[in-house]
Amino acid sequence: MEIIRHLSNEELTDLVIESDQQALRPTLEALPDRARTSAEQPEEFWQEQRALIWSRISSLERHPQSRAVRRSLLLAGSAVAAMVLLALMLDRPSSIPPPQAQVDPDHELLMAVERAVQNNGPAALDPAALLAEEMVQELPAAHSPIRKKEPIHEN
Repeated sequence: MEIIRHLSNEELTDLVIESDQQALRPTLEALPDRARTSAEQPEEFWQEQRALIWSRISSLERHPQSRAVRRSLLLAGSAVAAMVLLALMLDRPSSIPPPQAQVDPDHELLMAVERAVQNNGPAALDPAALLAEEMVQELPAAHSPIRKKEPIHEN
């Protein structure tokens, strides 16, 4: 047991495989003889088998109705299978993918610009915009940063 503790996984695997081979060797060597003895049957057995096979063949030839019944069952089964297959094919959506809409990058850019202009800026800047409006309203008209007319200078 002490030796097994010091073996690597590969060595342990090899040891187990070798042990299994030694245990199976007698069984595998005896297999051909056992197969021969189990397959050996007296001639009477094989004659009975032949007679049974010929009787089945002759009963099919004597009863053509059974052949017709089997053919009709086969035909009915084929028809049912064809209908099921057809129903599955009709139920399945077509394998052709729908046409993809063409995307115009210029149009997308214009739409993004329009949304940005209508938005009036990010929501985070709303307090600053309100403060700027209050400051502009409190300024007198003379100090306003936006002047409607330029002063006229005479020379």
